[in-house]
Amino acid sequence: MEFGTGAVKITPSHDPKDYDVGLRHKLPFLTIIDDDGLICGDSGEFVGMKRFDAHKAVQKRLEELGLYKGKEDNPMVVPVCSRSKDIIEPIPKPQWYVACDDMAAKAVEVVESGKLKIIPDYHTVTWYKWLRNSKDWCISRQLWWGHRIPAYFVQIQGQPKAEFRDNNYWVTGRSYEEALSKAAIKFNVHPDVISLSQDEDVLDTWFSSGIFPFSTMG
Repeated sequence: MEFGTGAVKITPSHDPKDYDVGLRHKLPFLTIIDDDGLICGDSGEFVGMKRFDAHKAVQKRLEELGLYKGKEDNPMVVPVCSRSKDIIEPIPKPQWYVACDDMAAKAVEVVESGKLKIIPDYHTVTWYKWLRNSKDWCISRQLWWGHRIPAYFVQIQGQPKAEFRDNNYWVTGRSYEEALSKAAIKFNVHPDVISLSQDEDVLDTWFSSGIFPFSTMG
């Protein structure tokens, strides 16, 4: 072997391709970097270190243990934020999705039936390729600007605080009042004992663009 050892690291929680591998092979998804860029989880002596400090500390520890075999330059793509110029660390986060399978099936059907024609017709292949392999659309973004997700996390006085990831404790509404009413009905309690927290995520720009006609023309 001319390069490397043949061993491949798999970090399903911190690499998009590894994430897919993890799903296929049902691997554990261990998060070792928190929202502040610090090492977390079951990382022993490195917990609490900044990510780049941890790189150096891990190398030093391997050297002390006699396990360090050296390093070589290797061309690779490092994702960099276009705004802050920070190196991006993929981290799994709860997201909001729109189910696209029904819409995709209808879009395929109208072309197959001839009701809709794609011009020039050779683009029909691309149409089918995208729509027959559609996935749920992630419409939430962790940005400071945009249309805020109209979803609210429900907390009820006198009851144990629910887990943020528990989908059962989320309600949606076009306003705080509508969401509060839905929560009261869903949990069969008086609105006065309910506390709502709106999700801080915002809608994907393309999704926001799609709702523009509804906001302008009804």
